[in-house]
Amino acid sequence: MLAALCAAAGASHALDAIELEVRELKVAGIPVTGAQVRLDIIDARQVRLAVRAASATLPDPVGQLSRIAFTCSAPVIAEPRYGCDAGRFVARGGPTGAIDTSLRAEMRTDTGVTSFSGNGLRLAGTTATFDGRIDSRGWQVKAGTGSATIPALRKFAEPWFELPADLTIGGSAVVGISAEDRGAGMVADVSAALDGVEFSNEAGDIAGEKVSAKVRAQLTPRDADTGLSVDFAGNAGQAFLSVIYLDLTKNPLKVALRGKLAGDVLTFDSLRVDQRDVLDLTGTGQVNLAGEVPAVSGAFSIASMRFPAAYTTYMANLLASSMVGDMTTSGSLTGELHLANSSITRLHVLPKDLGLKDNKGRFFMTKVSGDISWGPDDPAPVAISRLSWSSGGAYGLSGGAADLVFVAKGTSFALTQPTKLPVFDGAIAIDTLAMGNLGADNMDVAFRGKVEPISMPLLTQAFGWPQFSGTLSANIPGVTLRDNVLTFEGNVESEVFGGQFIGSNIRLQDPLGRLPRFFADVRARNLDLELVTRTFEVGTITGRLDVDVLGLELFAWAPEKFDARLATPPGDKSRRKISAKAVSSLSNVGGGGGGVVQALQSGVLRFFDEYSYEKLGITCKLRNYICEMSGVEPAPNGYYIVKGAGIPRIDIVGNQGRVDWNQLMSSISTASFGEATVQ
Repeated sequence: MLAALCAAAGASHALDAIELEVRELKVAGIPVTGAQVRLDIIDARQVRLAVRAASATLPDPVGQLSRIAFTCSAPVIAEPRYGCDAGRFVARGGPTGAIDTSLRAEMRTDTGVTSFSGNGLRLAGTTATFDGRIDSRGWQVKAGTGSATIPALRKFAEPWFELPADLTIGGSAVVGISAEDRGAGMVADVSAALDGVEFSNEAGDIAGEKVSAKVRAQLTPRDADTGLSVDFAGNAGQAFLSVIYLDLTKNPLKVALRGKLAGDVLTFDSLRVDQRDVLDLTGTGQVNLAGEVPAVSGAFSIASMRFPAAYTTYMANLLASSMVGDMTTSGSLTGELHLANSSITRLHVLPKDLGLKDNKGRFFMTKVSGDISWGPDDPAPVAISRLSWSSGGAYGLSGGAADLVFVAKGTSFALTQPTKLPVFDGAIAIDTLAMGNLGADNMDVAFRGKVEPISMPLLTQAFGWPQFSGTLSANIPGVTLRDNVLTFEGNVESEVFGGQFIGSNIRLQDPLGRLPRFFADVRARNLDLELVTRTFEVGTITGRLDVDVLGLELFAWAPEKFDARLATPPGDKSRRKISAKAVSSLSNVGGGGGGVVQALQSGVLRFFDEYSYEKLGITCKLRNYICEMSGVEPAPNGYYIVKGAGIPRIDIVGNQGRVDWNQLMSSISTASFGEATVQ
């Protein structure tokens, strides 16, 4: 058609214009309706071409256009080349709703190739350039924008891509788009350079500030699925995504994904996450996008996870409410991770020289290394795990190097060989440790071991207690936790204050709760009173002491009930002396001590620093916060707390039968018992 027009123009210069109307035609495979073509012959050297059409149907994403007008002031009519070197194209429709752009186009009859390019296309508040090609094999088009605001781009992209309605986003972007169909289906390539991006959602669990990044996505839509290749590189700004905190300025992030999207399921054959000084991870799997929260399944390999940045980025917010939510960390780890619907199904990690320090001072571990495997609770075997550290401690206790060999499976954990956990100059030697239903209300524990001698001064200093002398050692025949009750099987025996302590019938209800309840019978035999009294600074008493605290019940670690007896052992042959300070401290236990204190301060007794005694003792039967008291034996008008011997002789006699427990404890803490309430 265009050739005929050109021939007519060349045949006679007397023509001013040639006009042609065509109801329907195809131009380079594009259906066009209601076309009008007019060629104005201005002079022998200059012509002008104007083309109008009611509609044209172009491939996506352009689609249907209407009210089309193309004006060319520099048409090219030179067989086999026809086109326009300077034109303007105007139409309604397309991605922008309206098109008004300069256009250069060319069609070659020898090759069948139509090409075009243009600029000044208004799009999302900026202008775009574009170029394209149409031939017998198909088509291709490229476009690029200037700097556009992200809200404007978001509105422009709504027909094809929609962000969550509650997400507010700002910033700018430069976008590049290319698409083609060369006979094998469409391929699209979209890239964006983001700058100064700010975003947040209504829930406040997604936010970003001053983010700069480059994103590129390649798509190959097909009938069953869409091939997908995504690359992300972020190098500035901060972002908070649920529990993940990204400092892209300090730790730039690169993500590369290759896969396909079918419905709501994104399958990735290749995933690579590379964050400087934080993480190097690869994986395969899929993401189900149907739910409110995407569900991830797959296998992932951790080539490197480096601390402290990995803890700050991926763990701190997730663990914020736990006892490991505020830590100083160091070291690294490698490993593999398997997920099904965002739940871990198998884990293998190899920590190397990890350092863990609770910033609240509750625990620490140094140079933690090992090979840890965990699997589901099914018949498949799980590899034996090993964990070691060079030093560690918790709640004031500390010790040296330790090694654990264990199996972890499902919600259970069990040592496979005995081990020792150093504590100061001693250790907790563990023969058996097994735990099941970890994290559940019905958690159960089995333990057997012993405490190898630990210096009491070190222990008491760690706990902030008065300083005890001697060492602590104990045999722990067995401990179980079932139905939220911690039970000690057999007796727990230890040596303190030069004597022996035996705990029996020990139970602890709700051990991990806020209001635990403790039950026990405690017996101590042949304690060195000098060591005891030196510890509590009540004055010096020498000799031996037996203690029975039977039927002990504590609620939230406060005593509710017990039958207690402290007394000189029968047949004690040791040297039994009591200092004047100790007499003064004990004189008001049970009341009636004022006369003793007065006697110590007058007469011959004031010249003595210590006194002999035959025996001493006191009992307390606690019920309803009232202590029913008695002594080592009856005395005139009361009971003996200390029964003297020799010359000069001094006795301490109590006459209070019922004493308020809280006031008694307050008096004991100040070594003054005279204010105890008598009932």
